[in-house]
Amino acid sequence: MRIKPIYALFVVLLFVGGFLVAELFVGGAVAHDGYTRVAPDQAGTVRIDVADLPSGDVRFFRFLNYGNQEVKFFVARDRSGTVQVAFDANEICYKFGRGYRPEGSWVTCNKCDKAFRIDEINDGGGGCKPIPLRHRVEGGELVLAEADVLQGWRYFH
Repeated sequence: MRIKPIYALFVVLLFVGGFLVAELFVGGAVAHDGYTRVAPDQAGTVRIDVADLPSGDVRFFRFLNYGNQEVKFFVARDRSGTVQVAFDANEICYKFGRGYRPEGSWVTCNKCDKAFRIDEINDGGGGCKPIPLRHRVEGGELVLAEADVLQGWRYFH
């Protein structure tokens, strides 16, 4: 029995397509679709309501400005009530675009599975630790300057 070349090509394409879809899901590229989109106002400021953010909760955001520059970050409240903010990337694994996932009072790198305490995010990054994002809290609002958010743009393009 002889196989026609068109059928062999179809089988190869089906195999390659299945492999690519599996790589997306296993590799973490489809891990986060729970990002909330935010944009700067006319003054170049992003304001996010964090008054109802409970301790131990982590929320993910996708910043997109008018220049189509995208930056992903997360906001968490630690056990003491302090708001912790960091880019959804680190200096080592950012090339893979996988970011972090919340696990209780920790965030875990989706590439290397190293976990970091939410309480220590604002203290500084380095290596695989989340890179802190400069911010301030005014009342129940998190306030970010567009320029500070764009400091992390290099990790996402």
